[in-house]
Amino acid sequence: MSDEKLVVDLDKPGSEEDQLTAPTDDVAGWLNEEVDVFDLAAEMLKEEGVHTIFGLTAGGCWNMEGHCLKAGIERVHVRTEETATFAADAYGRMSCRPGIAITGPATGICYATAGVAQGFAAQSPMVYIAGESGWQDDDKINLQGLVRAERMCESIAKSARRVPGAATFLFQLKRALRSAVTPPTGPCVVAYTYEYLDRSESIGPRISYLVHYTPGTWAPKPRVSAPVPEDVKRFMEWLMDSERPSIVTGEGVSYDNAQDELREFVTLTGIPCHCRRNSRGAISEYDPLNCYGRARGYVMRKCDKGVIMGLRCGGLEWFGYPPFFGDQATYAQIQTHPDNTVLSIPTPHELIGNMKVILKLMTECAKDMGITKPPEKWDGWRHEVASKKEEYHQRTLARTEKQRGVDPLHPDILGRITAEFLHEELDDEYYSIIDGFTAATYYSDWIKVKDQFRILDASDTIGFGHAPGMALGCNAFTKGDRPIIAVMGDGAMGACGMDIETCYRWDVPCVFIHHNNNQIVGGGHFFWKNIWPSGNREKDGWFTTKNVRYDKMIAEFGLHTELVTKDSEVRPALKRAFDYVRDKSKPAFIECFVDEDVLQEIWPTICATWSSGWIPFKELPKEAQELMHKWKNHVAAATKIAGREDWWEALDW
Repeated sequence: MSDEKLVVDLDKPGSEEDQLTAPTDDVAGWLNEEVDVFDLAAEMLKEEGVHTIFGLTAGGCWNMEGHCLKAGIERVHVRTEETATFAADAYGRMSCRPGIAITGPATGICYATAGVAQGFAAQSPMVYIAGESGWQDDDKINLQGLVRAERMCESIAKSARRVPGAATFLFQLKRALRSAVTPPTGPCVVAYTYEYLDRSESIGPRISYLVHYTPGTWAPKPRVSAPVPEDVKRFMEWLMDSERPSIVTGEGVSYDNAQDELREFVTLTGIPCHCRRNSRGAISEYDPLNCYGRARGYVMRKCDKGVIMGLRCGGLEWFGYPPFFGDQATYAQIQTHPDNTVLSIPTPHELIGNMKVILKLMTECAKDMGITKPPEKWDGWRHEVASKKEEYHQRTLARTEKQRGVDPLHPDILGRITAEFLHEELDDEYYSIIDGFTAATYYSDWIKVKDQFRILDASDTIGFGHAPGMALGCNAFTKGDRPIIAVMGDGAMGACGMDIETCYRWDVPCVFIHHNNNQIVGGGHFFWKNIWPSGNREKDGWFTTKNVRYDKMIAEFGLHTELVTKDSEVRPALKRAFDYVRDKSKPAFIECFVDEDVLQEIWPTICATWSSGWIPFKELPKEAQELMHKWKNHVAAATKIAGREDWWEALDW
């Protein structure tokens, strides 16, 4: 008799479930214990080291925020949702761990996207948990419905996931926490729906929520990668053969906590270094080897071989093109992930991996090559860089001397006096938040930073309103170890100024300095005043109501306040404000009326043509025509195309 026909092979792996042994009684009891998925989520956050979350309460997030509070995680409750995500962005940048924001649905999600976008630009490790309306509301405008976080955030986050069923919520949350800190770092969004409010959905046996996830199986620390040592050696041979080398660093250096390794390498080789973004201060800006401030442009245009280290080149670096980069050099790129590599510049060497590990390999390789001190062949180059740095510094000192005693107060002399006070009184031990269009120019180039993680700003989004939120996030991580100074403009005050009150409730030791120039974006009155239909600048221009005393408003929050209208008042006001902040661990506020005709430095290079290039040149106000003739050689080629042909003729471009 023939063998029976084989229909199914039951010996293959995957067909042996009947051979599994039953779990022990204690394991079975644990798996079948009734739990709340939000309790498990709060436990996960604690496992990740989260001690603070930021949010604004709403129907969609009551369960998440409530269970976090129950678990002992503090929740900073803010006035507007973007403050929550701005705070999570700052916390992520400072800690290199995920900052957590939780908000409710509908317009709450819309507001929260501002901080998500800013965090994406800065590659900040952060997780935004959105409680959105139910999946049954799709294409219907239900109560707090319509808005879908995963759709709104898909282009401004590293990942954005909707989790309509509680069974995989823990998996997606853990995945977001891990992905946020894995290069390229960035915000991850997890949206859960109103269906979770059904207790039969969110409460049940533990095993129901452990789909694709087991607690405690993923270590909080992300893995570390490194390039092949032979590639490091070839790169170092290329670099040491240069005549005028330079290094420019970015957020990757700080996120990998590689300041010490960078300093060791730069000290050993003597290569001039410019530190940007979160890494500003990784080489002290008092060090002659840090081509700080205006000297950066000179070095970038003169070097023959440059090293881009941990810097994702965005619009502020002109995407790798001149005038930020010179066209005379070749570059090596050292990035945490190939997605950050700049594809627009000549790059014979590319190293991918952890910045700390790569810098250690570079230092070891340099020592193996017999380098024990900076090569003498670069002595002239180093002297040239240090001299140019000092030349620019003396130029700014001379410029501001002419501004003393001048009315109205020039923001340039305000920036100088502020920086001198911070150096002499605080020994540069403070954190800076930069949140003003015109104010940024006349502050950021005056201060000198000694260590990384000291500067917080809007990154490439160039937005405003982030100062109160970032102060909250910075303080949540640093626990008040240093005072904070936040420089704000009128736009910032209007966007999120009410959250200065939140900073008061949370004992944030921050001095808010408001540069009040009576306008949201300074400069429009020079170019647009001939097209004001009502003739009222406060209606047709970019102005606010003139000389509003915001210090009187802020005083109602309980803050110490000051008013400054002349340069002789700046230092005494700063002294009183910082004394109060350091003594009371509460914020202070300084209202500064500054000259409204002073412009941000990007007007000559970008804003003038982009904002007004559509206006016939002869129809521009006389002041605008005079400014353009003065600026014509400073307008970037990439922005000249926004000007009409008659601009080209008038300016002889």
